[in-house]
Amino acid sequence: MSPVPVISLQNISKLYKRYHHPVERLKEALLPGTTKAEEFWALRNINLDIAPGDTVGIIGCNGSGKSTLLQIIAGTLQPNSGQVNVRGRVSALLELG
Repeated sequence: MSPVPVISLQNISKLYKRYHHPVERLKEALLPGTTKAEEFWALRNINLDIAPGDTVGIIGCNGSGKSTLLQIIAGTLQPNSGQVNVRGRVSALLELG
């Protein structure tokens, strides 16, 4: 029998919209249906279960979604789709680069 995961991510996806000019964001807000935004998927369909006592490392190239994933787990960022279940407390530390 496997232990109940303390962190469970199911089909997590996060979409960001990239605008070439700031005015394009305003045009999209004022004129629905007219978008010139480029879609950037930081995360797509991520599934992860972390059991009690497990140690996990997230490794990847720049821009691969590591910080986005950690922010979603910590609750400082909401995914566009999917479900996050965290049993217990999670604290976020300031990211210093």
